[in-house]
Amino acid sequence: MNASSSATTIRLHGVLRFAVAVTAAFVIGEVMQWWPSFLAAVFVAVLLSSLPVRPTPRMALGLVMVMTVVAWVPYLLASLLRGMPIVLFGLTLLGMFLAFFGLLLGRPRLPAMLLLICLAVIPVVVMTAPAQAAVLPWALVRGMALAVVLMLAVHALWPVLPAPSAAPPAGPLPGSPLALAIVSTLVLLPVLLVYLLLGLVDALPVIVTTVMLVINFEPQRSARHALALVLGNLAGGLLGWCLHVVLLSTPNLLFLSLLLLLVMIGFGRWISAGGAVGAVALVACNAALIIFGTALATGPTSVMVWLTRLTQFALAGAVALTLMHLLWRWLPRAAAPSPSPSVSPHPR
Repeated sequence: MNASSSATTIRLHGVLRFAVAVTAAFVIGEVMQWWPSFLAAVFVAVLLSSLPVRPTPRMALGLVMVMTVVAWVPYLLASLLRGMPIVLFGLTLLGMFLAFFGLLLGRPRLPAMLLLICLAVIPVVVMTAPAQAAVLPWALVRGMALAVVLMLAVHALWPVLPAPSAAPPAGPLPGSPLALAIVSTLVLLPVLLVYLLLGLVDALPVIVTTVMLVINFEPQRSARHALALVLGNLAGGLLGWCLHVVLLSTPNLLFLSLLLLLVMIGFGRWISAGGAVGAVALVACNAALIIFGTALATGPTSVMVWLTRLTQFALAGAVALTLMHLLWRWLPRAAAPSPSPSVSPHPR
């Protein structure tokens, strides 16, 4: 009975930490009229699902400092090289390759993920919407600062954590880290080129989601897992749009908070389960937050406009994951170690 009660408490505290922190981050962003309002909520969701331990103030400060560096360096570089787009694009791809390579070598996941998001988003926004780009580094740092403050607060309110356990051993990669990093970088290339060449100004939601999909893709898993990520991304985007439609019936802050809290409790239950289900639930949750925040920022629009946006949103993720699955399957596998010759117990 005690073990069952302890497991229930651990699960309950995990769900409450996730739901309350994500809801608070999103609502604060809306009340303060931040752009983009969903950034802090997405950061909270990623941090709470990625950090298995209670964060210390030193760790929280370190995350804000990392975010400051990885947001401002790409912005300053993109601003200086705005008149040389080929050079800027080449340096961006090089930085993304190094970040993917570090991930595949087992380097800390969160700094590499934040660097990838900034490298993929900031140069594109600088080239297509310079006025918004000037605000973006501040928005990223501000969102991370709010995320770590809320994360510390919910851990103080609901402190029970599961006992630390050894991470399961990762399966063998389908190729060398160098080849996989090149493939991961090239997979994002079509999405970045489309937004650069066509000058689409709503690049931020699509690129952030696509980068997070690529990061969460695991080549050791089956094609069914890749399909689940694509469908989770689409379902999350549709859920975000539906939340906006429901909110239009009662457009006030209390209803927004209760509506989002209810949805985040559901996501928190799935994400706390971990494994493949948790990864898909996190992708869907981020997609819902991004589309919901984008819908609130743009206001009521026609159904056709939103169908176009959701199509871009889902298509970019589907293309990226399909390319990754196909290209990674074609990579040469490392040769399996040959079994040692058995010695016959009966000598000739």
